[in-house]
Amino acid sequence: MDRIAIILAVFLAIYAALSGLTWAQRLVGERVGARKTGMALNLARRAAPPVIGGIVLAVAGGMLRLSGHLPLAALLVAGGLAFGFHRGLADVRQADRRSIGFRLVVTLGLGLAGLWQTGLI
Repeated sequence: MDRIAIILAVFLAIYAALSGLTWAQRLVGERVGARKTGMALNLARRAAPPVIGGIVLAVAGGMLRLSGHLPLAALLVAGGLAFGFHRGLADVRQADRRSIGFRLVVTLGLGLAGLWQTGLI
């Protein structure tokens, strides 16, 4: 179970990083200050609850000496960021099939290469 959670967290983290770069590029390109603030608040509204939950799980699991809490915490954080950035791009109409397909292919390639190099697959 831990191995599957780590593999999923790696793929979600790579997708979140790629989506985050696209989102940041779109944020910098916005001219209206209120639009930038709205984009940042929407990201915080969508991504903050799972990220905070993952951090709380990591800290509480360490304090209570639970086993297997770190892969689940990593999955929560990576999934929350991936969801927040993806929905943020969908709001500004930057999440069409072509761009999502490109991000998925790059995520799959980088994820498989990284997991193969570390010996997880």
